[in-house]
Amino acid sequence: MSQSTHIVLRILSFYFLFTQINSLQAQTGSWAYDYTFFERGMMMEIQDGQILINAQTYSITQKDISIIYNLLIDPNSGDVNLAKEFEVDSIFLQLDRGLIQHNDRYYNSGGMNSYKVGESDLFQMMIAVFDEHLDSIRIIPFRDSTLTSFSRDLTILNDKIYLWGQSGVGFFPKFNVLVCMDTTGQVYWYKRYKDDYLFLSSKFIEQTHDGQLITNSRVQRYQEHEKIVVRKIDTLGVTLWKKDIGYNFNGDNSCLARLGSDKYLVTTFKDTVYTAPNGQLVAYPSHIFIFNENGQIVRDTFFWMLPTREYNKVVSTTDGGALAVGYIILDFSQVAIMTKFDSMGHVQWDKQYRDMDFTTVSGTNDYRFVGGFFDVEVLPDGRIASCGMVTDSASSGANNIWLVVLDSVGCWMPGCEDGLQNTIITHITHEQERLPMQIVPNPARDQVTIYSSLNEVDPSGTIEIFDIHGRLVWHQKGIQPVQSIPLDQLAAGLYILRLLTKTGYSVERLVIE
Repeated sequence: MSQSTHIVLRILSFYFLFTQINSLQAQTGSWAYDYTFFERGMMMEIQDGQILINAQTYSITQKDISIIYNLLIDPNSGDVNLAKEFEVDSIFLQLDRGLIQHNDRYYNSGGMNSYKVGESDLFQMMIAVFDEHLDSIRIIPFRDSTLTSFSRDLTILNDKIYLWGQSGVGFFPKFNVLVCMDTTGQVYWYKRYKDDYLFLSSKFIEQTHDGQLITNSRVQRYQEHEKIVVRKIDTLGVTLWKKDIGYNFNGDNSCLARLGSDKYLVTTFKDTVYTAPNGQLVAYPSHIFIFNENGQIVRDTFFWMLPTREYNKVVSTTDGGALAVGYIILDFSQVAIMTKFDSMGHVQWDKQYRDMDFTTVSGTNDYRFVGGFFDVEVLPDGRIASCGMVTDSASSGANNIWLVVLDSVGCWMPGCEDGLQNTIITHITHEQERLPMQIVPNPARDQVTIYSSLNEVDPSGTIEIFDIHGRLVWHQKGIQPVQSIPLDQLAAGLYILRLLTKTGYSVERLVIE
């Protein structure tokens, strides 16, 4: 092969790799947005291929002001194409689990109370309604005859809103409450559900395959363990069947989703506690219950994943399965999790997303990962979008909105399919971009040469290599447009090589033979 032919092939190879990486840039991303919010209220929907994040905040400088943000975000660039702010003076609004689109309107469940002197400070169930431009239309309040009411989730069936909530005294709910109303807030009826339980806390509501309703709740009898109850209800509020299932040690982490055919998935915990030899608690094992339409438990799956995991949301997918998102807590960090189930509730894949980035890069906001995923949606092209929370440690330390776009199997970086732990760079903002990079040779032995898109030396940039467990095994400060890296101190295996600059970042898989 002539030298000129070799040069042409190198150029073509480099161009092909650049186009491949640019294609990957449009597939995945991690962005943070400076909107302080109260962590309960963060939900997602998809609008014409864009990501709608609905989040709640409160004013730091002005007392007694609640704010709701609606952000419409481009899933390829992370740019906020539309941002609407809805502010209420002297009213506390708490969004919860429900955000649903119906006839160019968005219906958002939660609770509200008044800060005004002389008015009741007890919560009412609430629906906030927004139009397709994300502007506020109305707030629909409702409280039954008890002192306090709060709505957790909602669904819309045959143009009727079914609002699933709870009521009682203070923070000790006595009843589950189902409210049936039209889309303007006109109440048709409401019913309470108590049975012989002392406390009831509502969770989720879903439409059934046969046009009814299915719900889950946390319940407790006097001096007994908390349990999860699954209840099927007809469209007039009549209970068709009710099942008590596994013990639950955390009140907010039982989720519900509809599977294919006539199946339903419910996440919870059981009363078995696993401990280490020294007696230290290891985990409450997660359990996945699969119900059919008649209330029979067709599968009771022991989900053995350490340490204890907590799911915040489960959503149905077009293939009849479901996606579950949440978090696990370790001694040194919190880890976001995502689990994909098939139509029978079998685990197809399970991913963890760790923040192993302890560098500070000039020009970034230096975000730190402090929470798991709160909600998840599947984009029309099959990619997965999930939102969570990060902290801006460089300023007030406030919680900020965090959006991650993954590929269709939950991968953010190359190598995820091969068992590499996902490492998400949380301090990257929508002002940065993914830059092309070539590693030659790859696979390699003693050293590699990196061809980056830099035009000049970046003395504040860093080059990092992570092993398959997400541990930083080699790093260097200062990046040249073309430079060699020795590999003689690293064992054979799969690695991730990452460049961080003040304008962007590059991530690529590296194989050492």
